[in-house]
Amino acid sequence: MIKDNRVVARKLENIESLGELEEALRNAFDLIDLQDELSVVSSVVIKPNVCWGEDWKTGGTTCPQMVEALVNVLREIGVERVTLAEGSMVGVNTIDSLTKVGFADLAKNLNLGIVDLNEDETVKMDVPDHHVFEKIEIARTIVDSEYFINMPVMKTHINTLVTLSMKNLKGTIPQKWKKRLHYMGLDGGIADLASAISPDLIVMDGLVGQEGMGPLTGTPAYAKVLMISRDQFAIDVAATMAMGFDPSEVKHLSMYAAQHGVDINLFRPVLVGSSLSDLNLEFEKPHFALEGAYEGVEILWGDPCSGCAGALSVALERMEKAGELDDIRKGGGMTVALGKDANPQENDRLILVGRCQHKNRNMGIFIPGCPPPGMIVRDIILKLNNARSEYGGDAFIKEAEELYKNEEE
Repeated sequence: MIKDNRVVARKLENIESLGELEEALRNAFDLIDLQDELSVVSSVVIKPNVCWGEDWKTGGTTCPQMVEALVNVLREIGVERVTLAEGSMVGVNTIDSLTKVGFADLAKNLNLGIVDLNEDETVKMDVPDHHVFEKIEIARTIVDSEYFINMPVMKTHINTLVTLSMKNLKGTIPQKWKKRLHYMGLDGGIADLASAISPDLIVMDGLVGQEGMGPLTGTPAYAKVLMISRDQFAIDVAATMAMGFDPSEVKHLSMYAAQHGVDINLFRPVLVGSSLSDLNLEFEKPHFALEGAYEGVEILWGDPCSGCAGALSVALERMEKAGELDDIRKGGGMTVALGKDANPQENDRLILVGRCQHKNRNMGIFIPGCPPPGMIVRDIILKLNNARSEYGGDAFIKEAEELYKNEEE
């Protein structure tokens, strides 16, 4: 069910002007009649996108000044209490990340609460017409909030093509559930999560987004765009189109649409304020040219999904830059199989990437996930050099195998 298909889109001039950001927000609120709705709200939870502690100008995290502008406008309307709530990516300390980006100082200066959603009590939420999970654990701070505002960044993603408001909900679940989404099916898990919890408002930060090999190693995209909507599907479709992509290519959007009886090929959000052409955006897609790209690395390309291809691509590129592939070559190179149609031969230098290769797991080193995170792919490949796990690769394998075994039983 679509709550409201209107999406405000605004192109900004000076993205570092607090006054301009505040005025853009006031104008957007007027365009979709938010003033009266918010006038009776006393407490708001804002969930920014701070999966790790990178400066917002990299396009990797929500701009603190955008949050400051939003808080100021909310308080003008009469909102009394504002809490910042985030749960950073697996293996990253949320409070450290918020501090590095500038949110700890912002919270102190504006008297905001801060909640680490990775450490929060959780509530099991039902998922109607689920794809992967019948129930999902979500942080109580989000579930019990009077008014929930999601503040994602406009970015590409090597696993899911885009990461927008629905993908940003991943920060509302505990770390064990973040990993489960990767084990069992990331796009389906995102669609299920968005069906279980829906924000009251989405304020999308497109001031500086990220393109190419996002969301962590992409290129900053100076889009200078602000988007606002009550509906997460409408705004994600609008943002995907604005970036220059076909929404039907984004699997979790297509899966969410199917759950809610919407034809993604026919659905069109109503743009208010600016048209897509006014925004004048064209983001570079993630690219996965792997075959023959790395000396000493043989790729068995078995029609993999873009998720596994993206994870492997990022892992290999980081390893090449760090000199780690040189050590792999000295040891005899490696063969990497990914995709359901890859049929490798057993050897001690074989890497099997993704759940589609679970059937061949006894032939080499198996990396579980659908898809696995790029850092986990890198972590496990380094086992060929007898390197110590830095990002929990061994635990990732163990937990995934237990889930796969339970599913088979």
